[in-house]
Amino acid sequence: LAANRSSSGGGCGQIISSGRSGGGYPDKWAFAPMDSLVDSWGLYNRECVSYTAWKVYQAGKRMPYFGGRGNAKEWPSTAQSFGITSGSTPRAQSVAISYGGPYGHSMWVEEVLGGGKIKVSEYNFKVDGQYTERIIDSAGLTYIYF
Repeated sequence: LAANRSSSGGGCGQIISSGRSGGGYPDKWAFAPMDSLVDSWGLYNRECVSYTAWKVYQAGKRMPYFGGRGNAKEWPSTAQSFGITSGSTPRAQSVAISYGGPYGHSMWVEEVLGGGKIKVSEYNFKVDGQYTERIIDSAGLTYIYF
């Protein structure tokens, strides 16, 4: 949790909503016990990476099978191996990666708000397998442009 908070300038950012499910994430994964199922991309349910893989797929973008390379901090290099680019400029419908903690954290960029802020949706920000929407600082993150 502390590592995830550090990805937001040391706090949580502005939490807009939070709960058991959201963002269109399938009920079969959202309501199963956390880490009890493997999703279509080889990632454990209710983890940040499973949710962001779902959002890439839901947006009609190419989401390769990332099984076995599922930690968020691995995603930029894994994406690059599939020819998917990344950078430091936030874009709507990209995946934002923070590198804090042992695993990092992935978030779906819903909207670029200006003033250095982005609106993100995510799972497991609070390390509880729950859905959250927040407004956070955009600096210091890597963005994957699926």
